[in-house]
Amino acid sequence: KKLKEPPRSTFPGDIVDLKGKPARLGNGVIPDGTTNIISTRYGILKRTQNRVWVDNYQKRYIASVGDWVIGVIVEKHTENFKVDIGEVHPAILPSLSFEGATKRNRPNLDVGTLIYCVVVMANKHMETELSCISPYVKKEWVTGQGLYGPLKDGYAFECPLRLARSLTNPKCFVLKCIGEFLKFEVAVGLNGKIWVNSGSEIETILITNAILNSEFMNDTQTETMIQLLIQRAS
Repeated sequence: KKLKEPPRSTFPGDIVDLKGKPARLGNGVIPDGTTNIISTRYGILKRTQNRVWVDNYQKRYIASVGDWVIGVIVEKHTENFKVDIGEVHPAILPSLSFEGATKRNRPNLDVGTLIYCVVVMANKHMETELSCISPYVKKEWVTGQGLYGPLKDGYAFECPLRLARSLTNPKCFVLKCIGEFLKFEVAVGLNGKIWVNSGSEIETILITNAILNSEFMNDTQTETMIQLLIQRAS
C-alpha cells in the first residue's frame, strides 16, 4: 500500500519539487526565472492533481489565476466593471467576459451587485482581471444558470482564507454534513467570501454559523455541533 506523503513545511526561498508533474501555481509559489519553482511564504505545502500552493494563516487575500472569488461591483463603466475582491485595488471584470455576451447583449449590472467570478490574470504590476466564463458550464448569461455571475438573494459573509479553501475540497465534511439535514446553495470565494442561500432566513443563519464554527473542529465535533444547532432552531 502506498503511504500518504506527510505534510511538509516550507519557508520563503525554498525550492518546491513538482516531481515532474505539471501544476497550476497558487498562492505562495512562483517561478524564479529558471526552471525552479520557489516558495514565497511560510506554511504547509499543499497539492491537488493539478494545483500546488502554500497553506497558511495569511489575512490579506492575494489573487492567483484560477481562484474563484466573490466580489462587489464598486464602479460601472462602458467596457468593464470594477470589482472589490479584497485586494488593495479593485479588479477589472470586462463586460464581455460573460458567456454569450456581445456588444449589443451584455449584462447591465448595478454598483453594489454581489458577483461570483474566476481570476484570469493576476500580476502585482497590473490590475487583477476577472471573468464569468466557465469552461465547464456553457449556459449563456441571460439564463442565469451559469456557474459564475451575479449572486441573488441569500446571505454573504467573510471567513478566514484557510477555512474558505478547505470548503472547496470535494470531501469537505461540514458542507456534506449540513447537506444531510438541509437543502442549500453555497458559493465559495477563495478570497474569504462565502454566499449561502437556503429555504429560510433561520436555516441560512444556521448554515453560516455551522461553517464558521467548524474551522478548528474534527468531524465528530462538527457533526455534534450541527445537530445541536438544528435542534435549537427547530
